Amino acid sequence: MRTFLAMTAGKAIRFLIRLVRRGGGSAFPGTVAAAIQPKLLNRVIDSAPMGLVVVSGSAGKSSTTKMLVELLRAHGKSVFTNPSTANIKQGLYAAILQFADLRGRIQADVVVLEWDEGHGAALANQLKPKLAVLTNVFSDQLDRFIDPEVVVEKLREIYDHSEAVVLNVDDKNLTQFASQD
Repeated sequence: MRTFLAMTAGKAIRFLIRLVRRGGGSAFPGTVAAAIQPKLLNRVIDSAPMGLVVVSGSAGKSSTTKMLVELLRAHGKSVFTNPSTANIKQGLYAAILQFADLRGRIQADVVVLEWDEGHGAALANQLKPKLAVLTNVFSDQLDRFIDPEVVVEKLREIYDHSEAVVLNVDDKNLTQFASQD
């Protein structure tokens, strides 16, 4: 019941905001839906039999996500993704409101999401990705975290809560995870 209410309220708010401001207003409806049903992301991901694949890192997330999605589709898999590269929690809820039905279900074999490092670290324990693809840690891309070590800690959280991980072996910040296990 909460999922239905969250989806109905979120979709209605999204529709009303887009009447007033074309193309805008995707964060607020997602925030409302999350407040009504905090487990909405879990429910949507659980409706995909192959589970969750996430892509995170300082740079290259969007391109890597798009390539993964296209590869999976080329192999006949249906994929749910966050196509607008809205890679923070509100953006993930916005994608759900756009593409999921009122029961919080998607028609997809697998979910492939681009994740912001900070929001991904906070979600990893809750959502338990089947696969994480970690791209890199670049200091020139760190406009929010200031210190590359903070990004490394965030990516380590994603690494620790994922069943399998693909690491960029050219980035020593990432390969240290595998050597510590």
